[in-house]
Amino acid sequence: MPTLAPNVINRVDKLPKPSNTAQAMQPLFEAVSNAIFAIEDSQNLHPKHDGIVDIYVKGLSNPDKIDVEVIDNGIGLDGKRYDAFCQLDTDFKKERGGKGVGRLFWLDSFSDVRIESKYLDADAFHDRGFAFLLSNDEQLREDDQRLYLSRVRNTGTVVAFKGLREENYRKQFPASAELFKRYFSAHFIADFLMARGPKVRLDIDGEDTRYPEAVSDLVVGKAFEASTDEHKEFGVLNIIGFTCKPEASTGLDGMHQLHLLADGRNVEPRKIDKLLGIHRVRRDGHTDLVFHGCITGEYLNRHVNEGRTAFNLADSKVKELIRFCTEFIKENFLTEQIAEYSDARREDYRDFVQRYPIYDFADEDTQLDRVPFGARSAEEFATGLVKYQIRRDEARQNDIEKVIKLLEEGQSVSEKFAETVIKAAQEVQNSERLALAQHVVRRKLVLELLERLIRRIRDRGDKEEDFHLESTLHSLIVPMRLNGSDPSKVEASAHDLWIVDERLAFTRSFSSDQRLAETLKSGGTDIRPDLLVWNLAHGLGVVDPSDDNEEFDASEPLRKAMIVEFKRPGRTQYKKVEDLLELQITKYLRQLKNGEIETFNRQNVRIAKDCIFHCYVVADIRGDLKDQLDGWSTTANGEGRIRSLDNEFKGSTIEVIQWQDLVNDAWARNVATLHAAGLSRSQKSKP
Repeated sequence: MPTLAPNVINRVDKLPKPSNTAQAMQPLFEAVSNAIFAIEDSQNLHPKHDGIVDIYVKGLSNPDKIDVEVIDNGIGLDGKRYDAFCQLDTDFKKERGGKGVGRLFWLDSFSDVRIESKYLDADAFHDRGFAFLLSNDEQLREDDQRLYLSRVRNTGTVVAFKGLREENYRKQFPASAELFKRYFSAHFIADFLMARGPKVRLDIDGEDTRYPEAVSDLVVGKAFEASTDEHKEFGVLNIIGFTCKPEASTGLDGMHQLHLLADGRNVEPRKIDKLLGIHRVRRDGHTDLVFHGCITGEYLNRHVNEGRTAFNLADSKVKELIRFCTEFIKENFLTEQIAEYSDARREDYRDFVQRYPIYDFADEDTQLDRVPFGARSAEEFATGLVKYQIRRDEARQNDIEKVIKLLEEGQSVSEKFAETVIKAAQEVQNSERLALAQHVVRRKLVLELLERLIRRIRDRGDKEEDFHLESTLHSLIVPMRLNGSDPSKVEASAHDLWIVDERLAFTRSFSSDQRLAETLKSGGTDIRPDLLVWNLAHGLGVVDPSDDNEEFDASEPLRKAMIVEFKRPGRTQYKKVEDLLELQITKYLRQLKNGEIETFNRQNVRIAKDCIFHCYVVADIRGDLKDQLDGWSTTANGEGRIRSLDNEFKGSTIEVIQWQDLVNDAWARNVATLHAAGLSRSQKSKP
């Protein structure tokens, strides 16, 4: 009867192609694994047999001239093994996890593949040699050539590869000795760490590296070894853990690694840096070690793919297994150091919620469990918690909307209705408290910074060094050299004008340290008021601040405006004519009266002839300035000075406020919210 004829070319063409260097090296890794198995077979017959695998590599820089030989002193390709080699999808190595397709990857990747072997049969040595071909008719072409057999010790096999054939392999195969060695070490690191199997010598262009010594010499201390409890899905997993010098992770993604093995072979490493948390492991006097764990189990054996390059599992399932093993390692292998790390992480979290109280919406343990164990920074904490914050806000919003709908529709309410309303109200209060705390924390920091900056400038006196601190002080309150209504500078125009007046907290219509010639549509000079505000968010404004799309009501001229001048803290000399405050301020007013300010939307805001100007000068009243203000009235607290203007500026005033009074007033306006948030003014900040 007819039989199904295998189409080898099509079978090879359908094999998965490599997308990275590790996958491109997989056919070579397969040859090395076969060599190790052949040595194990020989050791089963002769337990004292010392196995060795020699790998010679040349021509890495040219895909057409790559030359690789894998030589073992194993059992050799005897009749039984040769028959298995000749059978497509053989089950000869099924008990070891062999899929019978590994050698097909050789045909896919290399242009020229040759196998030569010496074996023992009936106490006599025999040998065979053949070319392995990508063909549907004749894949094994035996011949009498023996090109490599002289290198075989006693019995053994040589697999020789020349030139890369398939384009993906040509692109991904390592082109340098260093890269080749890194990926080779990374793939077999589990075997080398456990010093399991034969010795391996890797010779690249005459420079050799010996394994497992190259890797096992990096191990510090005795290996950890334990088995997990029975998992409902993963069963029992065996874990062998090693603490190693950092070089053990060369070529791997991340420092701490778990190596997932199937059928005795390393399938893939997974970094666990974030899951483990600790940056480095301490042991035996070393403080910069990394952790490598080797994971084995029947679950992994059952789910490895035929090329042993990955697992037939969803990535989420592999991640779940990795998390399960990492938790076991933290609880059983690195207990003391993990406990220290957990305490430090908890302190980091407390600092985080103190600075960002809006994330303090659940108890500490719950919040810490919601973020990755490796989270330590504010950004990492926030990233992990923000989704829970959104869910919480959504749930609260939905609960409140349900209550409102129930009342609107006049439906009957249950006896638990009051409880539902109270709970919803409490949730709103909690949300407001957290938002308030976040707002107040920032204001507290700004005021503390402002006080320290003022003190630093005063201490400097009239010295020239640190002259830039004056502009820093100005910029802290409001950015310099810009118009707050300029849409191209929205981000730069963020300000803290609430320090001067709470009504200015959200104003956009101002110019800061900008020439009047640039502020007015026409006219004006190069003189620069430190701050000119022509629209306030509340009280003095003509625009509804709650409506971003609201246009200026240009039909009515501006009848109120504010000018603020900042004088350097600690300044005592005001000897020049232009230092006379009243003269300086009225010079501004003359240019502003009857002028027009052009806003960014090209509307013109007219300034009324009888516009009232509220003018403030923030300064330390001392030296020449104190003498200059002797004839002025004192303010309510007796510390400041005020002057009512007359004639053409009738109704306008100039008020001189001491720097410390400005700060004290800002603190006083925020004291209630500070207390509500559980905060207080720092003792160091008080005068």
